[in-house]
Amino acid sequence: MADWIPIALGRDVPDGVTRAVIVDGREVVIWRGEDGVAHVWEDRCPHRGMRLSLGFVRSNALNCLYHGWQYGAGANCLRIPAHPDLTVPPTIRANAYAAAETGGMVWMSADGASPAPLLPEATPVISLAIEAAPERVLAALGSSTAHPIATLPGAAGTLQLGWHRVHAAKTMLHATGAGADIAAATAQLRALRQNLEQGAAA
Repeated sequence: MADWIPIALGRDVPDGVTRAVIVDGREVVIWRGEDGVAHVWEDRCPHRGMRLSLGFVRSNALNCLYHGWQYGAGANCLRIPAHPDLTVPPTIRANAYAAAETGGMVWMSADGASPAPLLPEATPVISLAIEAAPERVLAALGSSTAHPIATLPGAAGTLQLGWHRVHAAKTMLHATGAGADIAAATAQLRALRQNLEQGAAA
C-alpha cells in the first residue's frame, strides 16, 4: 500500500458516523467522534470479527454492534458490557491505521512513517466510483498511480482528484475544488466515468 492514500471526502464522514470503505481489497472503517477527529481502522472487531462499520459512535468511542465492546480513539478497548467490572487488558485493541485530514479529504497510511500531505482546504464536490483500473483512470487524467492527487481542468474550475484503488478494476475518485461550480464539476466527472466505462466495455 502506498504511504498516504485519500479514501473519502471529509464532508461524507460527519461527527458520530461510521463509513465502510474498501482500499486495495482491504476493508476499513472511517469514523468521527464528537471531537471532530477522523479515525481509520480495520473494519473488524477483535472479538468476533464483526464489521465495526455496523457499530455506533458515542462521544469519542466506537462500539461494536455485536457484543457492544467499546473502543476509544486510541483503538484500545475501554469496556466489555458482559464484564462491566473487568479492567480490560491493553492488548485488546482494534487495528488502527494512521489517519489525517487535509485538502477536504480523509487520508490513511499503513504506518504513518512519513508526514501526511499538507493541502489547502477546498470545496468538496463528489466521490465517484469508476469501474476501471486506476492505471487507466489516471492515464486519462494525464497523471499516474505514482501520485495520490490528479487534476482535472474544466469550465467548473480546476478539480483536485484524490483517488484510491478499490480492487484491480475499480477506482474511487474524491473531487474537491477551490470555489468549484458543484453541478458543472459533477457533470464533468460523470461524463469522464461514462467514457472510461464505455471504453472498458468495448
